[in-house]
Amino acid sequence: MYLCICKAVSEEQIREAVELGARTMGDLNIRLGISADCGKCADSVGAFLDACLATPAPPVMAEFAPPVVTEAIKPPHKPAEPAPERAWFAVDL
Repeated sequence: MYLCICKAVSEEQIREAVELGARTMGDLNIRLGISADCGKCADSVGAFLDACLATPAPPVMAEFAPPVVTEAIKPPHKPAEPAPERAWFAVDL
């Protein structure tokens, strides 16, 4: 549901801002522009912000799986080729 009509800010956006560290109406104003225009949303957004801060944050899931340690795979041994008897170079002049 939209809580700030002027800036089209939804409850989900406010929850995300809280998860990213927003703790005050000033933080939400800076991040999302809430109550910057008419200010009619200040009470409802303040109440919703308090509710978000009162509920425990969900556990943070790792974005990437932890690195797995494996043995280094050595490339197959390639026998060395013998050097040519004579080397020659072609040069365009």
